[in-house]
Amino acid sequence: MLDEVPAWQRELFARRSFGVRLGLERVKWAHERLGRPGASIPAIHVVGTNGKGSTSAMIAHGLLRSGRRVGLYTSPHLHRVGERVRIDGVPLEDEVLRGYVERVLALADEGELGRTLTFFEILTVAALIAFDEHGVDIAVVECGLGGRLDATRIVSVALTLFVSISRDHMAYLGPTITAITLEKAAVLEDGAPARSVIQTPEVAAILRHSAARFGVDLQFVDPLPSPPLGLRGEHQRRNAGLALAALEHFLGPVEPSLLDGVRWPGRLEEVAVGDGRVIFDVGHNLDGIQAVVAHLQRTPPPPAGRLIVFGCMADKEGPAMVELLVGLGDPLYLVPPGDGDGWSPAVLGASAPLARVARDLEDPSFWAAWTAHLRDGGEIVALGSHHLVAWLRGHVLGSRRDPLVLSDPLVRTNR
Repeated sequence: MLDEVPAWQRELFARRSFGVRLGLERVKWAHERLGRPGASIPAIHVVGTNGKGSTSAMIAHGLLRSGRRVGLYTSPHLHRVGERVRIDGVPLEDEVLRGYVERVLALADEGELGRTLTFFEILTVAALIAFDEHGVDIAVVECGLGGRLDATRIVSVALTLFVSISRDHMAYLGPTITAITLEKAAVLEDGAPARSVIQTPEVAAILRHSAARFGVDLQFVDPLPSPPLGLRGEHQRRNAGLALAALEHFLGPVEPSLLDGVRWPGRLEEVAVGDGRVIFDVGHNLDGIQAVVAHLQRTPPPPAGRLIVFGCMADKEGPAMVELLVGLGDPLYLVPPGDGDGWSPAVLGASAPLARVARDLEDPSFWAAWTAHLRDGGEIVALGSHHLVAWLRGHVLGSRRDPLVLSDPLVRTNR
């Protein structure tokens, strides 16, 4: 199957083997060598742990409805790499993204810095080239896993947003919530005004101290009374409040209804399958799973019952997440994510002795249970690793899986 992958994607994805290399020297060098594309575009920089994608999607949706030309850069993708870069709500076709990526890859021949550009650095610069050449008015840019040394620091930040900050990526950001927050709060050095969701007292204190240190106007934003139409879950009230604050910073007073109609795949996304339904969610850390569990506890399953399907990467707090899911009292199927770096379902099963375990994503017994549950009109909640959710979502949606089909109904295809 490798022959079916275009050469430019093979070269790009091969750079994932470099791992995560936090630091700004390489990406700043590439950005400068290419003429600092996108430097004149004001950017909303969305930083934090949980809710970055949903919040970014809400902001882009609201700006689009207000008549702005919007660039949106998010990560990771579910099905294809072009999903990461959107112009006016439309993901770039992979072959269009190819032209921008190849211009960055060409720098690989220009010394050591070019040769060591990472996957994420290349895509970040490529996104800025795309925004520049499509003439976007404003960019919404989701930070990667960090903050202080994240490649997205090269954007021209007009407003910084902090979604919920919690424990994740501890191997890179530090083992404590203090260390993680300090890494993320360091983006305030850019000097742009900042808004944040209501954080835990420890996180809020660090953000306030960092804002004072850098002379930044930081305001904490209350949740909205209800989530916008198009996104489920009480946790989206918090993200929606932040998104609305961002819109008001640029547009002046606006109604919360400006957020209605937003779509974002893999966030409590419900898809009908025959008489049953599948809910997809990419929650893959403790806070993310807690949000899903809270939603499911408020939402009764259909008469045929609910089946939970879960798998996560080995660097996540897998056993603790499984314990949360066990508390729902629903049957649980543990499935490896499919990329070779996930928790063994057998290991996770120690936290859930009654859980069923799939050998892999093609295990016939797993698919027999999946098919039977949906045939009977049941609900399946598939959550955890992006790899797992993408695989299962692709199976369900088939040719419909491109996010453009399920995304913002206001996308402008004529621009």
